Amino acid sequence: MRRLTATGMMGAAAAAIILGCASASQPPGAPERHTPPVILSISPESGATNTKIREVEFKFDEVVSDRPSGNATLDQLFLISPRDGSPNVSWHRSRITVRPRRGFRDNTAYRVTMLPGLSDLRGNVLKSGATVIFSTGADFPAFGIVGRAFDWQQQRPVGGAYVEAVSQADTSLVYVAASDTSGMFDVGPLAPGTYLVRALIDANSNRIIDRREKWDSTTAVVTDSRPTVELDLIERDSTPPAFTNIVAVDSVTLQLTFDQAIAPTLVLRPELFRVQRADSSVIEVASVEWGSAYARARAVADSIRRASDTTQRAAPPIRAEPVAERGAPAAAKPRAPAPENIIVLHVAPANPLRRGNYVISTHDLPNLVGNTAPLHRGFIVTPPTPRDTTNRAPGDTTRRPPPSTRR
Repeated sequence: MRRLTATGMMGAAAAAIILGCASASQPPGAPERHTPPVILSISPESGATNTKIREVEFKFDEVVSDRPSGNATLDQLFLISPRDGSPNVSWHRSRITVRPRRGFRDNTAYRVTMLPGLSDLRGNVLKSGATVIFSTGADFPAFGIVGRAFDWQQQRPVGGAYVEAVSQADTSLVYVAASDTSGMFDVGPLAPGTYLVRALIDANSNRIIDRREKWDSTTAVVTDSRPTVELDLIERDSTPPAFTNIVAVDSVTLQLTFDQAIAPTLVLRPELFRVQRADSSVIEVASVEWGSAYARARAVADSIRRASDTTQRAAPPIRAEPVAERGAPAAAKPRAPAPENIIVLHVAPANPLRRGNYVISTHDLPNLVGNTAPLHRGFIVTPPTPRDTTNRAPGDTTRRPPPSTRR
C-alpha cells in the first residue's frame, strides 16, 4: 500500500484550499447580508476614447454568484453592442470580465450592458443594471435610436425586451439594447444611416424570434437627430387566421372567434362574409363590427335597461373611492388599441337565424403579417335553453303543525 508522505499531505491540503476558494458557495461563518452586490467600478470608464482593451471589467464589493437568478446563464446577463455573437463572459469571484467573441474592433463605439438579475452567494438579487460606453477610436457617433416597447395585447410597457438595430448598409452591424421597466430603450451610438429596429419578449433568452414569442419591427433613419420609435410586441403567426368558434348570440347576431388577431387596419364590410342555410339560401349580412364595439354597446344597453326597470330594488348607495393623486402620470399605452380576434355579424331582422345547419364563408381577413386565406365552416343554430322559472314545490299544507312543547 502506498503511503502519503508529509510533503504529499501538504500538497493535498493546499489543493483542497485552492478548490474551496474557487467554489461559488457561501463562505462559512460569514455575516448575514440582505443587500445585493454593489458595483465598485467598471473599466474602462464610460466616455473613454482611443481605448485599447481586451475586455471590460465589472468589479463588485463582494463575491457574486456565477449562477444568476431564474433560468439565465451568466452570459445572458450581458450585451455588447455592436455584437458579434454571444459575449464571452468570465467569472472571477468579485469580478466579471466581458469581451466580444472576436475581440473589440478598431475605430468602433461600444456599449456594454449588464442586465438586472446578478446575485450574490446568499441569493440577494441586483434589480438594476449598468452600462458603459466607450470607443476604440478617437470619437463617438453623435446619435442613436430611442423608443419604447409595449405588449400590444396587454396594452402596457414591456421591461426587459431585447432590442436590435440592424444597419441596412452593412447587415453585419447589429446594435443591441434592452428596455427598462418603463419599456424605454436607447440603441447606439450609431452612425448616420437606415436601421431595421426590432424588439421581442425573449422568453428563452436565445436572442432570436421563436414561435409564440411576441415581437415587432420598424425602420428608423438616423441623420442629424435621434429618431423615436414605438414597437408594439405581439405574437405574429405566418399562417392565415382560422375559425375557432361560431356562436349565434341571438336570432340576428353571430359571433366569430379566430385563432389569432386580425389586422386592425382591416375595414369591416358585410360583403366580406356569406351566410347560407343548409338549402344554400343566402342570409343577408346587414352590418359587421369588432367584438369590443359590440361588447361596449351591449353593456350600455344593459345599463339603460336596468335603470329603466322600476321593479328592481333601489341600488345601494355608492361608496366614495379614494381619488388618485393629482398630477400623477397616466400609465403609458401604445398609440393603437389592441388588435382583436372576435368579429360580430348582424343579419337582416327580416330573415333571422332559425334552428338548423348553416355555413359561413369569408375571405380577405389578413392576420398581423398580412397573410389571409378563404375560410369555410359549418355551424348549428339551436334555440336557447329556457330558464327554469318554476318554484320549489309548496309544503304539505294538510299536515298539522307539530305539538307545542310548552306546558
